[in-house]
Amino acid sequence: MTSHSMYEWIYVGVVITVLCWVGADSWNIEHMLEAVPPNAEVIKVIGQQWFWTFQHVDGTREVGQLHVIKGVPYRFEIVSTDVIHSFNIPDFAVLTDAVPGRINTVWNVFDVPGQYLIQCREYCGLLHYNMRAQLFVLPPGPKAIDHDSISQVPAALTASSTSASNTAAGGASSATTAATLGPKLSILAGASTQGNPAYAPDTLSAKKGDTIQVTNKDTVPHTVTNGKDASDPTSGKLFDTSIINGGSTAQVSTAKLSAGSYPFHCTVHPYMTGLLKIQ
Repeated sequence: MTSHSMYEWIYVGVVITVLCWVGADSWNIEHMLEAVPPNAEVIKVIGQQWFWTFQHVDGTREVGQLHVIKGVPYRFEIVSTDVIHSFNIPDFAVLTDAVPGRINTVWNVFDVPGQYLIQCREYCGLLHYNMRAQLFVLPPGPKAIDHDSISQVPAALTASSTSASNTAAGGASSATTAATLGPKLSILAGASTQGNPAYAPDTLSAKKGDTIQVTNKDTVPHTVTNGKDASDPTSGKLFDTSIINGGSTAQVSTAKLSAGSYPFHCTVHPYMTGLLKIQ
């Protein structure tokens, strides 16, 4: 064997050794990243055209918002009820598909308090662009997340039948008397499917001062929000029920509305529209 050939074999041996070392180290790192901490809190993530629902271990549910605590490991169990979605938190490099009939998991520790975007990164239909939610990373502390008061946050949802946030913009408090109750508005079963009837009646008449009773007869969340759609500059400024879960109710106050016509829509499904006429 010549010295030249010997050096070639030494070179090959060094390269193989380095590759084996890098591969083994990479496997160890990947294994560490995939190993979920035993104290991780589980949050079920449900993707559906075109919104996100988050369910905590205590049964508390949030729609369109998710509250977590800085420094706490979370294990997300991600599912879809219809088509393929993709659960993505860009600021924390979290990206996992939500596939019908399958539970995909990913875990993360959020280390910087603040408000961040949650989005769908897989084209899932007409309103894919609108499938967003907000992540709130809260600093640790006593009762950092009070699940009993999550319903006070606009667009958040608990298991209670009526969100307390309905009073935030055009809603009526539970102290409303029967004497002020006005007409009824129903969100119809199947309203989330584009082309189906959405609101009944689709043109609702009321008197100034009436409190409109809204019932969601569908199985998915909806809203009654003033404005032709989200691009309307007055959208949500005159009245907004916030999220109404399937089978739940809300109220809309007309006390601050002048006589006239007010188009409204569902912020989750913008093709759902109706018209409120105040006499």
